[in-house]
Parts: sequence; structure tokens; C-alpha cells
Amino acid sequence: MRAIVLAAGTGSRLGEMTKDKTKGMVRVNGKPLIDYLFEFFDMDFFNEIIVVGGFAFNDLEKHLKQKQMEHLKILENKDFHKGNIFTLITALKTFAHDSFLITNVDHIYPRVMFEKMKLSFNRITAMCDFDRQLGPDDMKVKLDDDRKSVVHISKQLHDFDCGYIGMTYVDRTMETVYRDAAYKAIERFGEKAVVENILQILAENPKTAPTICDLSGFGWYEVDDEQDLMKAEKGLLQNPNFRI
Repeated sequence: MRAIVLAAGTGSRLGEMTKDKTKGMVRVNGKPLIDYLFEFFDMDFFNEIIVVGGFAFNDLEKHLKQKQMEHLKILENKDFHKGNIFTLITALKTFAHDSFLITNVDHIYPRVMFEKMKLSFNRITAMCDFDRQLGPDDMKVKLDDDRKSVVHISKQLHDFDCGYIGMTYVDRTMETVYRDAAYKAIERFGEKAVVENILQILAENPKTAPTICDLSGFGWYEVDDEQDLMKAEKGLLQNPNFRI
């Protein structure tokens, strides 16, 4: 079982804070975002954690090497200016025949959420939240009639059931199907292809449509802009038990 951390983006909406550093190195209450992700993971659950950087890669690489973590692989995506699907492909090229969890680097999750996630891992599973109020830049999900599988996923959806929260599990039995869908997404969307486009392609076939894990009620933070950052810092200070 592997974890793939997508940490190559420029984080341009954070303004001056990401002028010379990648989003994963932005500090939230004094700690880099990527460190919150490591605290969220059950490290014993993974035999390898792959972090793919890109923009301001040297700074990220130096920070990660100082942590001296076991089973940590650091990769560089020099095409980070393209869609983040190319960051994912950088990781996928390094292994085969294994299950994996894909996650963005700009989220802060409570540790208890990971325990529920583990129980839901099956085939291809998209992590979703029904509680969060979604804005124009949030990834929206339309479900089937049973409310168990993804039918559509896009930021542009007007009719949707929940939001995607930036994590997908892929079981080794579905690895080839997922990889094939990734390259189909590149064919369809070109250099702007993003990881969520893979889920959309899979959803177009009922036999491969991703199921969902409902993570409503836990509460979590996304740090996309300065307002998000202030909200996360305030929330974490007010709730010191958030990450337990």
C-alpha cells in the first residue's frame, strides 16, 4: 500500500506566501502544510509514501530529507505548470501491482478520519463530504440513484450531491483500469488534465464508476488562499484536539 502526495503546484492564490515556496511548505500556525498530512497518515499502514514536488522543489526536498522518514520517496515533476495529473503520473511510473491512496497536499484532516477511511477502501473510492458548503472552485460530485457511486464530478456542476475532498483510494485489483483512465484523461483534456478527470472517465462506465466514502461530520480545512489559511489557523488554535 502506497500513499501519493501531490505537492508540485505553485499555490498562486496564496499570493506572496508562495512567491518562492510550494503550497505544501506554507506554514499554518508555524508548521508546514505537508507536516499536517504526515500526522494524519497512519504510517504503519503504508509501505511507501511518495511525495511529488515541482515548483520550488529544492526547498521541499530539503525539508523532507531532514525528517529522515522511513519509506519516503521524493520525486520531482518538472512539468508542474501543467495539470496535476502529470504529477500523479510521475509517481505511478515508479511502481506497479499495488494499492495506493492519492491525496492533495493542501488539506488538514483530523486523524480519526483516517480510521474511517481505511474501513471503506474498496476498488476505487473517492472521499466525499455532504456537509461542506461548496464554492465555485470546489469539486462537486453527482451520485447515482443509490447515492453510492460517482456519476459526474466537476467544479462546474450545478446539480450535485456532495463535494470531493481531494483523496482517492485505488485497489491493486483496479490499478490497471485506473492507469488506463489516467492516460485517456490526458488524451481528452490535454495539458490541463487534472486528477479528478480520471474519476469522471471512470464514472462514465457503471462497471468502473468510483464508489464514495462519506466523511461528513469530521470537519477539515483546505488552504487554498489567505482567507482559508486564517480560518485554519484560528480553528486549530480553538480546537487543540483536532488532530487526535
